Amino acid sequence: MTQLSKDQLRKIHGVTEPTGPEDPTVIARRKFHEAAAKWLARWSYPLQGLFASIGLVVVLLPTMSKSWRSVVEMMPIAGRIFQDFSSLSGSAMLLFYFLSGLFVIQTRVQSKNPAGQASFLTYRDVVEMELYPKNKGEELAYWVDFSLAVTGTTLWLYLPFGILAFAIRMGG
Repeated sequence: MTQLSKDQLRKIHGVTEPTGPEDPTVIARRKFHEAAAKWLARWSYPLQGLFASIGLVVVLLPTMSKSWRSVVEMMPIAGRIFQDFSSLSGSAMLLFYFLSGLFVIQTRVQSKNPAGQASFLTYRDVVEMELYPKNKGEELAYWVDFSLAVTGTTLWLYLPFGILAFAIRMGG
């Protein structure tokens, strides 16, 4: 299988080469940008799997099984996760507000993102196309997007498991 060049990939995805001014201090931090993108490209799906598993086992299943609920509630951290996410309160709401805030910030700085408006790109694409920031505005957008992508892996606790658990608790 032939590997496409970064320029070919950019053309396919409609991402143009940035033409704005470069900031040497941002360019000097490129190793951090690359490391973060490579880390997220590697760990995004495992993190989603972890939080989906926690959502199923710790949030949803205890609402359907009284015996499993007693086991989960005896564990301090799991019990807290169950209580907060199945009732959509406490730390679940704090995480929701944090995610919402990051999303609002992301929508405001998205135009400065090195990938442009191509929000469908994965971090594997970012690494392959070398879509790293070159100035402070792009760097802010890059780190906000990265933070949202990492924190967004926790959405499994809400969707579908937290909402289903909440509905079951309200109905039963």
